[in-house]
Amino acid sequence: MALVVLAEDNEDHQRVVAEVVRRLGHDVVVASDGARALDLVRERRPALVVADVDMPWMSGIELCAAIREAPELAATPVVLITGFLLPGDPSLAAAGAVGVVAKPFSVPALTESLRGYLAAIAPVPHSRAMLDAVLDCVDTGVIAFGTDGRMLLVNRAMREALGLSEPGARLSAVGAQVRVRKGDGTPLPEERWPVTVALRGENVDQATLLADDPHGRVLCFTVNARPVRDEDGTIVAAVSAAHDITAGHRTRQYEECKDAVLRVLATDPDAPGTADRLLTAIGTTMGWAYLRLWLVDEVTDRLRLVAAHTDAGEPPLPLPSSFVRGQGLAGQCWERGELIWVPDVDSSDVRIPPQVLAATKYRSGGAVPVRSGGRVIGAVTFVSRSRQDPDPALGLLLTAIAAVIGVVHEHQRAEGLSRHLAAATDEYMSLAGHELRTPLTSIGSYIDLIAETPDDTPFGEVRDLFEVVHRNSDRLRILVDKLLDLASLESGHIPLACEAVDLTALVGDSVKEAATARGVTVTASRLDQITVPGDHARLRQVADALIGNAIKFSPPDAVVTVSLAENAETAVFAVTDCGAGIPAVEQTKLFRRLYRGVNARHTGIPGSGLGLALCRVVVELHRGTIALTSHESTGTTVTVRLPQKV
Repeated sequence: MALVVLAEDNEDHQRVVAEVVRRLGHDVVVASDGARALDLVRERRPALVVADVDMPWMSGIELCAAIREAPELAATPVVLITGFLLPGDPSLAAAGAVGVVAKPFSVPALTESLRGYLAAIAPVPHSRAMLDAVLDCVDTGVIAFGTDGRMLLVNRAMREALGLSEPGARLSAVGAQVRVRKGDGTPLPEERWPVTVALRGENVDQATLLADDPHGRVLCFTVNARPVRDEDGTIVAAVSAAHDITAGHRTRQYEECKDAVLRVLATDPDAPGTADRLLTAIGTTMGWAYLRLWLVDEVTDRLRLVAAHTDAGEPPLPLPSSFVRGQGLAGQCWERGELIWVPDVDSSDVRIPPQVLAATKYRSGGAVPVRSGGRVIGAVTFVSRSRQDPDPALGLLLTAIAAVIGVVHEHQRAEGLSRHLAAATDEYMSLAGHELRTPLTSIGSYIDLIAETPDDTPFGEVRDLFEVVHRNSDRLRILVDKLLDLASLESGHIPLACEAVDLTALVGDSVKEAATARGVTVTASRLDQITVPGDHARLRQVADALIGNAIKFSPPDAVVTVSLAENAETAVFAVTDCGAGIPAVEQTKLFRRLYRGVNARHTGIPGSGLGLALCRVVVELHRGTIALTSHESTGTTVTVRLPQKV
């Protein structure tokens, strides 16, 4: 029979705990605060102290610390009862308590906990069976090794947590099996393992370590280790106790991930590369080697890679450049519109590309949809070396981060469109005024000259004046017609036909019928057999305009190259000239209405500045894209991409 001092200020809880101790066959004395309990410990020297953490005058933690500071009392074990702090709180372990009981507790749970602690301090017969029974009663993992490096004992908690075998295994083999490493995930050499340090005669307190369970899940422990000496003081073994703090570790990890993402957003969310930095923030804090951001390409209706994070030293993943809906992890996430967990890539029903499985040794992965409003516009995928079971807290965090990525993407897109619209509107008003005033000036001034000519002047003497008026009125009419056509297309007042268009024949006819001049020739380097849905007349208008521009801006005897190729269910039409090229600062402006480059204006090459703008509108109405690349020394290439399916 042992004496227990109970420190508890709640009278109801006093009666419950005291009754449990008495039913276990032990005596109990009760104190209502920590100061009185400390006096009782000094007077009665109990075998065990049970103290509530939150008490007046002196808390349970302060009581525990006071007992540890008194040499004559330091060996007295203390069990803390808390409803104020979580069981994994570092302050509880730092106080030196042998155990923690969380409120609310049930009588059976409290009975089992106190039975284990009281059994551990009771006189133990020299029986291995008794020792094993005591160790198996405690929830803290315990393991011991002899000086020869072989396991002497391991309790139930340690076996269940890490899947360790019965005694006899070598220390190095155990460490390799569970992959012992530091709390930050970096490797920990065997000579620095707590039990190894204890075998050298040193104490280890509150070391934070990571280890893998039999399923590959990462667990986190705080570890204490002590050397075991015989009567002569010779070290004969070392014992280590590990307290599982995985839940708290994961909570801190998720908080660090959230903070890292917020820091990226707080710097400059509109800067180039923001998506890459967001993925790096997630991968670094979560320990994931690979993350990829895939967004939907509206032309091809496929997912395309737009941002990535890869840990330093990791080989590249053999991923395709794009995914269709339902293909791979990203495609399935896009199709389902929900978070996907892959705890084990070897036994998952999620279809992962076989080349990825064959080339990697990763254990698990997942994908979270990226949304804009109510639609899914992409997915973030990740892979991990350790098993990642579905975790509601992590799922909520990833969903929130994916939502932020969607908002950032749409914000950047809206900002770009807003800036482009403002600049284009201002420029359009200026250019429209210029293009309209120029012919109107010629018409008005020459009419004035005709009006001032004497009435008896023969018509032949003023014919040239009338021709200038006629030429400029034609120019003005054509310009207005093109502006009206362009405006009608953009507003939707002129509908497009939708039929199967033989793009190969269309481009071939445009090449054959191109009006060449100055010795310029047009050749088709490649014409794949491609059919697209669309308006034949408008697409022919695009082909003629692009080939005509290339001829117009090419030097004498040059060659204009035309190609039509199929790429991932997309028709790619390209026209390349060998002209003087376009300065980089002007390239993005050329698809605006009435804009003409400096080289065109200064060299006297005729044009209205509406051809490329009309091409852009027609291509976009076909759900396609048009882009221009140019170097001032090698010429210009205009590339049109059109989907082959509606």
